[in-house]
Amino acid sequence: MKKKMMAILMAGILSASLLAGCGGSSSASSTDTASNDAAAAGTEAGADAAAETGAAGGYKIALIQQHQTNAFQIGVSEAAEAKAAELGVDLTILSADQDAAKQISQIEQCTSEGYQAILFEPVDPDGLGDAAQAAADKGVIMINVISACTDWENHGISALSCGDNVTAGETEMQHVADLLGGKGNIAILTGPSGDAGGLQRMEGYENILKNYPDMVQVVEPADCQWDTASAQGTVESWLSAYDLDAIICENDGMAVGAGNAAGADSGIVITGVDGTPDGFEAIKDGRITGTVSQDGGAMAANGIEAACKLIDGETLENNTIITTNIWIDKENVADYE
Repeated sequence: MKKKMMAILMAGILSASLLAGCGGSSSASSTDTASNDAAAAGTEAGADAAAETGAAGGYKIALIQQHQTNAFQIGVSEAAEAKAAELGVDLTILSADQDAAKQISQIEQCTSEGYQAILFEPVDPDGLGDAAQAAADKGVIMINVISACTDWENHGISALSCGDNVTAGETEMQHVADLLGGKGNIAILTGPSGDAGGLQRMEGYENILKNYPDMVQVVEPADCQWDTASAQGTVESWLSAYDLDAIICENDGMAVGAGNAAGADSGIVITGVDGTPDGFEAIKDGRITGTVSQDGGAMAANGIEAACKLIDGETLENNTIITTNIWIDKENVADYE
């Protein structure tokens, strides 16, 4: 009888330790999960612990970024790591290095290694659908973050966590129009051609520009690949050839490059999108005028939360999770640093 009582007590202790919430530092195998379920059935304390955290064991989740070469992407990584630590998720972060084929290979590798969910920012919005569908068909929860895959809902992708890029573009260009009084020579720096987020921001620009015929693009938009150095070189060339009143950039990295080329307090309105630390610093020292923050870190964090809910078997109230656009300039930059 004493041996039987001791066995019951040990089972209770074991179940409580196994059911400590959404995580430890590693994910549970299917065998571990079955053991956890059995243990939970044998102890009320273990069931209560699982109910508090909403999960039964650490989850193995991957985040595959387009790249990791600017402040925005670093902010995404850091926010993802913080949310994973909060939830006890075993998170692996990978960079596709702007290579669509590499990203497809990474999705396939993570699928074969038993990741329960994969968050990814598509390098090629048109070319990632089949890879996402193949992973979803094998039971992996696919979460699209930051920029949208083409027709994502029909490629096995469970949720999209992003900003409203069209509205971000509209917000940015409207502030430029207001600062210029509706007229002036402007130029635009874009991200990689074909990038969904960049295309949507350009759509927003065009929505506003049609209302201001005296705001004239004196040079074709330049694809600077989100890169600061490329933007700086492009703008240095432009400034020797054109009299510019404003340079509108699709991200802060390129805005900082433009600001470096123009110099502090140049009199040229220079704007970006993303709300990054280097963008804030450039606002404070007068190299750029303002930025539209979409909170890329929140996009990643929201995606991880959505993945945990779906792994738990819950449903999402909304499978499109949108962050808020905020205009930031010298007047309010201190509130967002």
